[in-house]
Amino acid sequence: MNYVPQINRRTFVVSAAALGGGLALGMDLPFGPTVVRAVDGAPEITAWVVIKPDDSVIIRIARSEMGQGSMTGLAQLVAEELECDWSKVSTEFPTPGENLARNRVWGSQFTAGSRAIRESNEYVRKAGATARSMLIQAAANEWKVPASECSASNSVITHKTSGRTTTFGKVAEAAAKIEPPKDVTLKDPKDWKIAGKPLKRLDTAPKLTGAHVYSLDLKLPGMLCAAIKDTPVFGGKLISFDAAKVQGMPGVKQVVKVGDGAVAVVAERWWQAKTALDALPATWDGGENAKVSSATIAELLKGGLDAEQAFVGNEHGDVKQAIATAAKKVEAVYAYPYQNHATMEPMKRPSSIRRIAARRGCRRKSPRRRWPRCPKLPACRSPSAMSTRCSSAAASADARPTITCIRRSRFPSRYPARR
Repeated sequence: MNYVPQINRRTFVVSAAALGGGLALGMDLPFGPTVVRAVDGAPEITAWVVIKPDDSVIIRIARSEMGQGSMTGLAQLVAEELECDWSKVSTEFPTPGENLARNRVWGSQFTAGSRAIRESNEYVRKAGATARSMLIQAAANEWKVPASECSASNSVITHKTSGRTTTFGKVAEAAAKIEPPKDVTLKDPKDWKIAGKPLKRLDTAPKLTGAHVYSLDLKLPGMLCAAIKDTPVFGGKLISFDAAKVQGMPGVKQVVKVGDGAVAVVAERWWQAKTALDALPATWDGGENAKVSSATIAELLKGGLDAEQAFVGNEHGDVKQAIATAAKKVEAVYAYPYQNHATMEPMKRPSSIRRIAARRGCRRKSPRRRWPRCPKLPACRSPSAMSTRCSSAAASADARPTITCIRRSRFPSRYPARR
């Protein structure tokens, strides 16, 4: 996984033009002007594909990878139209700060409901096709032959008549100076060699080796960690807790009541906070929702199916009459248990509070949603596709940071607990 340690306009372009000849390729669809200048003055032609002199290809993915494989799937779509060597492909996640600073060149970064592929497949394919066209044109210009006589495959451009060849990396710098075509032709899916094929996911290896960086991997000087426990029932309240029982445990700094329904333990390290939280005696009032169980939820749903007055989304014919007069009836009951829309991993939110600045971070399916609340946020980096870091201002040199890394030990349900 490639990522830029500090994203601002200069370092972004430097990374795209790594080794002195890198090229950022994409297309001017569908999100406004995107042309910026590289370090050597050559234009960066939008933002989707980076090609380096060694023929390595970095494909930028604007949607979050949440385990569903969309990062690899989107990369496959771009690589298919680009006609690049898949073995040399890696990915990079543009930050919401850079996307905002560049007039949302990568468009929506919202990830949910299978939208990553469904909503962006066409324009990322066009980005790959545009890049391919520009690379071919650059090679044709060098050979002084029509581009129509050239083709690309596996990161190699070939002049059909003479048999001459060159690689993407060798013509990348020249391609950066070519005007992107206004229209490109996409490949017929029946000719796909990369897209839609069961290739190995690009994110599996770094996740297995621990190389992938998540927001919970963030370490800052003086950082403390807090583990928080919410009421086990939605709408419940925290009645009491005995902080004295855990105050003397290793690393514990403070026990804090959070609102009416949660308590947190702040410690030097996460495991210390988590261990102390587990040992903290706490009393809860579940309220009326404490009576809710899987059985009562199932009964409620069943009652809705049998109700005389019910919302009907689509009606064709008389179902009840057809069943009543049927010569043969087949009856089956299908039930699906109540599911909470929650993460499997602990939620976390790194925060840094200083005298004149606040720095927060969280994992989000829609990284940009928080931005309108803080309009002066500069471009910032995200450690991975699963996290977002935002900085509102630069703190003064003598400001003493109070940093807390909060990881939830239980995701608060929006619905009554299943018992």
